[in-house]
Amino acid sequence: MRLPSPVSNLLVRLAPWLLPIAAVAAMVELVGGGWDINWHIARVPEVFWTPPHIVLYSGAGVVLLATAATFLLRWTGHAYPRPVRSGATIAFGGAVLQFVAGGFDSAWHAAFGADDSLSPPHVLLTSAMVITTLGIVLALHAWRDMEAATGVRRSSSWIAHAIGVTAIGWAAWGLLFILLYPGLFRTDVLIGPIGVRLFTAAAFAGLLPLIVLTSVRVVGVRGAATVSAATQAVGALLISGLMGVLDPIEVPFASLFVVPGILADVLYRPGTRGSTYVAMPLGAILAQFAFITGGVPDAMTRPFQLPAWMALAYLAGGVVAAVFADRIGTLADSLGTQPAEPAPAQM
Repeated sequence: MRLPSPVSNLLVRLAPWLLPIAAVAAMVELVGGGWDINWHIARVPEVFWTPPHIVLYSGAGVVLLATAATFLLRWTGHAYPRPVRSGATIAFGGAVLQFVAGGFDSAWHAAFGADDSLSPPHVLLTSAMVITTLGIVLALHAWRDMEAATGVRRSSSWIAHAIGVTAIGWAAWGLLFILLYPGLFRTDVLIGPIGVRLFTAAAFAGLLPLIVLTSVRVVGVRGAATVSAATQAVGALLISGLMGVLDPIEVPFASLFVVPGILADVLYRPGTRGSTYVAMPLGAILAQFAFITGGVPDAMTRPFQLPAWMALAYLAGGVVAAVFADRIGTLADSLGTQPAEPAPAQM
């Protein structure tokens, strides 16, 4: 079976760009997701078709189309290599689950009105986001290992890859929020049991080191962690702007959160002797940035009430993040070692 020539030619031309497009669209989707969380916290009157939901599902739609197109390539005679298809299959499955969750969420809103953070549609949606973003990052890793791209396409590919890594961190943040936030209808969201409070602090603090260390480990380009950290900072500013609460002083302050990316790029060298012993203490140090992050995790944990305990919790979160970053890199490497088929034609 062959697709009609116009469709086939279009897909072949788009083939080198499908995964980078999916990575950027996933980040747009996660900005919509972060906006939606703030929308819920602000108790804006809730229906399904809110501006945050439109941004979220528009990004998810582009991800769905881009990953679906990777399957159609096999009917053009220029299929992606099998390792790339494996990652793209994970991403596509996650994108499909997101739209299943969207339908579920719409029905839930119609039946119950405004819902709390921990609801079945939200758990399904955020879990699917983690699956989708992980699949995109794995597919891009395999694709970049096999494609000898140069010039603008090479640069845009690794930059999109770094943005995709940030999307993993944001998706994980969303899932943690859904599972751990005490409730959208509470005025005091401080977590009570000290053990759960410290666990929550560690989990959220580990996300920044997870992003920058994974970026170094998986993207493999000097500057990738800096791009990932900058994407995180810009995304946070954008959400504040969309909510109408952006203070101009936040803009220069946000540049501080690019520092972890720079440190990761300079200090972490995966594959070299002793790199694991660099990653773990580096993750522990970078996790201490949680003391100046503020926002929802601060409201849940109030770190300055227990600074010594919180510093230890952040340390633990950073070490675990370093381990997870290495495991994601190992998974990506193992996917890329499978036998490859001819890549899409370069046009």
